[in-house]
Formats: sequence, structure tokens, C-alpha cells
Amino acid sequence: MDLSDLQVTRTTVVASPPEKVYEIISDVTRIGELSPICKSAWWDEGSSPEEGAWFTGHNEAEGREPWDRHCEVVVAEPGRAFGWVVGGKDEGVAEWVYRFRPVDEGTEVEESWQIIRMNERLSALSDEQFEELKRMTESGIEATLANLKGVAES
Repeated sequence: MDLSDLQVTRTTVVASPPEKVYEIISDVTRIGELSPICKSAWWDEGSSPEEGAWFTGHNEAEGREPWDRHCEVVVAEPGRAFGWVVGGKDEGVAEWVYRFRPVDEGTEVEESWQIIRMNERLSALSDEQFEELKRMTESGIEATLANLKGVAES
């Protein structure tokens, strides 16, 4: 499977200004309000939403044991973009980025996920397993954006 096939991007429009939407996304401790998989997250001691900061996300999905992932913030531009790499920018495999664009109705929010490098676990997956991972990610992103819209507009 080509890495370029392992990416998903979705957008929605939220009736709130980019700065407010950015504040919600960049406060990783609120992820449980938004994500159907990542149930909670916490900053490493002394960290905050800035490039180079680290946090841990706790994930739960049906049919799997719960798992934690350590993540490094790779972009933190208030009102414009926030993103991280699971496992850190030097060795991680998956990148998540939110981009915020002002529009007449409020903010266009783009959430993207992509595999940026393979590891042993990913290399062992079949094409069918990659397709299932991609489908689950698409569904999760769509749910997260819908939840974000509800939170930001309330």
C-alpha cells in the first residue's frame, strides 16, 4: 500500500470564529467531548499547546484493549492550525492536523490524518486491513467534526 493512499481529510463549517474553534481543539484535555475513540488526553507536566509540547491520549474502541499514545505537537498557530504526530515528529507514524479558515458562516474546519511512515505493526497489515483502518478513521473524523460543531456552536 502506498503511503499517499493512507490519508483522510474532511471539512465542516462551524458557526464560531476561528480563534474559539482553535481553543477547543488545542485544549487536548477536551478531546473526550469530541472524539469517538480518544476518550481523554492530558499534557505532559509543564506542557501546553505549543510546538514541541507532548501529551498522551487514551483510546478505546470496540473489540480492542484500551491503548495510550504519546503525541508531539508539530503545529500550533492560534486561529489557523493545530496538529500532532503520534509517537513524535522524529519517529511517529500518524499525523493529525486541524486547519481553520474564516468564512462568512464562521470557520471552515479541516481535519486530516495521514500515515507519514511505516512501522513494524503497520507493515504487517494486509491491504484489506489498511482499507478498514482508513474507513474507521473516516468515520471517526466525521463524528469528531460533528461533535466539534455542536460544542463550538453551543
